[in-house]
Amino acid sequence: MKKSRLTALLLSLAILLCTLPVSAAKSSSWLAPKIKDAPGFADVTGTWCENYVKTVYEGGLMEGKPTEKFDAASPLTGAQITVITARLHSLLRGGNGVLPAPGEGEAWYQPAVNYLNRHCEDDGVREILKRFDWTTSDFANVPCTRLCFVAMLAGVLPEPLSAINEVSIVPDSTDTRVLAFYQAGILNGSDAYGTFGESASLTRGAAAAMLARLADPDQRLTFTLKSFDLRRDVLCVEPETVLLSVDGKDISAELFASQLCTSLYQRKGGVDKALSDATQFWCDYHAPFQVLAEKKGISLSEEELAESAAYAESMDGCLGLSAAYWQQQSESSKLNLKLRDLYCEADWKSGEYLYHSDLEKLSESLLQKAVPTDVLLSMDLRAVYQRLMVSPFIAWNFQNQ
Repeated sequence: MKKSRLTALLLSLAILLCTLPVSAAKSSSWLAPKIKDAPGFADVTGTWCENYVKTVYEGGLMEGKPTEKFDAASPLTGAQITVITARLHSLLRGGNGVLPAPGEGEAWYQPAVNYLNRHCEDDGVREILKRFDWTTSDFANVPCTRLCFVAMLAGVLPEPLSAINEVSIVPDSTDTRVLAFYQAGILNGSDAYGTFGESASLTRGAAAAMLARLADPDQRLTFTLKSFDLRRDVLCVEPETVLLSVDGKDISAELFASQLCTSLYQRKGGVDKALSDATQFWCDYHAPFQVLAEKKGISLSEEELAESAAYAESMDGCLGLSAAYWQQQSESSKLNLKLRDLYCEADWKSGEYLYHSDLEKLSESLLQKAVPTDVLLSMDLRAVYQRLMVSPFIAWNFQNQ
């Protein structure tokens, strides 16, 4: 019975979003029309999102739940953000934001889907609409993610946002639309580092904040994000510090920090097992490709090296790791593909099996020649684990687990 009442309430809310009246009033700085006065929701009075809620209500983009409260902590669904996005698209282009009423037998959100399919040319929005399963009523109540909402909003903007913040990278997201929202002051993250949390559910309060900053440029944020360096802040060593030697080749903290910290996290601070795991993983999935490529006379072209360098530059700082780390990852990945192709071209039937067999033998040989340096052996890995568990690396790297 309670579930039925909740479903009815959500349906009523969604229909309201589609049928809000529109007037010609407009704030001088607003990008979208201001169409009515906000009533003042008691449950957000004095909270961080009070002004944002007022703005989106006045702009007709969001309603109360029901009319006397806003319920900022509850999630928005894919269907609801589609209705909001369709109205925003219309308002930003001089329309009145009113969507047609659903036809007989149509779901309450279908007019919004139809509108965006007809009028929005952004490939990202169209792809999201294709992914949504509009055929089931349950799916209409599934919370959407923060990244999904940003993608929808970015896709209906008539022109690029003006940057007011110097943000070169979002630490836990590589999406260029998210970066543009940080630069424009639409987003500033959930902590001093700018953590975005792209896979987290979108709350009504967070949605109101994004929408309000889009609609009213005066509410956009200016800020400077705090930097995070996994090697210096967690391992407490300089990036060039050698931590491991594999077959006579030095492995610096710059390259080894991520794997060491990941193994510590997975082993819950078990020092010996974590160090063993990290060393074996390096010998299994990092070192073999360069070694085998040298033996087989395989190298990357100038174009491939340039691609890796460009990728590394775009990732510099992500997860607290440097461009050198990301370049090594990219080059290893490219060498892996080229080696596999080499084996498969030589023997299309058994090439891939032979490739993995050779990799396994090489990995075992490298592991026997892997030697932790005195710096690594003397490192207080229990203290490292304690610093790791309160660092943003955990939230950024394992947020989907």
